[in-house]
Amino acid sequence: MLDMNFDVSQVLAERLASSLGLDKYRFIMEQVKQTDISKNAAFQRTYNGFYIVRRNEAWRKQYYGYFEKIKYEQPVFENILTYLYEKTGNIEPSFSSKMLATISPEKPIWDRYVVTNLGLELTGSTKEQKLCNAIALYSDIEAWYDAFLQTDKAKECIQTFDRLLPTYAWLTDIKKVDTILWSIR
Repeated sequence: MLDMNFDVSQVLAERLASSLGLDKYRFIMEQVKQTDISKNAAFQRTYNGFYIVRRNEAWRKQYYGYFEKIKYEQPVFENILTYLYEKTGNIEPSFSSKMLATISPEKPIWDRYVVTNLGLELTGSTKEQKLCNAIALYSDIEAWYDAFLQTDKAKECIQTFDRLLPTYAWLTDIKKVDTILWSIR
């Protein structure tokens, strides 16, 4: 028989967190500096699932090898993006930003929903133009977050997030806003 002393707020908060993948995000953030991510299949599987990484094994080997190499440094978006382009031939602003934000959680993520919600678009007719434009566009995303986090709306978003998901109050303000923007489809 069901114990009628359950905490409704806790039950709903756990379901909300699960639907947002925050349990997976917690695992990623707890493990990233505690394991060799270039070899840890559980980490890679969780990361791939959370960030929807659908790339071949050769690409993932480059990605996770570089990720492991720079995870104790102070990486910048441009270097990650350029490295992936040189090694894979692909311009990967989204996955570059996700690597960066996992290492430096105060950095924003480039996600198609976030970019769309901010009214931004990657342009360029050649790969080199797209590479340069992606670097500039990421700076625009950072500038938007810097400005937005000073607003009353940002304060409302963060306070509401913390109230609804108190066990995830440890997330950076940028990640809280990112989660909300990602949820607006």
